[in-house]
Amino acid sequence: MTAQEKTMPAPVLKEANNDVLYVGKLTGPAHGEVTPHGDMTVGDKVEFTVQTSTGNHWSGTKRVEPVPLVMVFAIPKETFEKGLVPDATAKLRYRVTSASGNQADSIDLVVQLKP
Repeated sequence: MTAQEKTMPAPVLKEANNDVLYVGKLTGPAHGEVTPHGDMTVGDKVEFTVQTSTGNHWSGTKRVEPVPLVMVFAIPKETFEKGLVPDATAKLRYRVTSASGNQADSIDLVVQLKP
């Protein structure tokens, strides 16, 4: 399974409404969510990344556990807030790496960032 062969579903940003994140309303970190599915197995590594159009970057890594309903990644508010300008966006994605080293990438989730 390679990124060219398999594409995972896009992640979810819990605090976004209709693909818009109101950064000023965040009281703490935002929560990126990945729902494990049939293409993931216990022990796979999931790397979640955020890249904003203003040059900010964040990433976090977790291993797939036996029974997670949802894998939650706490994304610091500063990732979205620092250098916020009108029409800013953030691209969220994740990559799954199996024990054998095969990788699959998710579809990108792009959200508008509003003050």
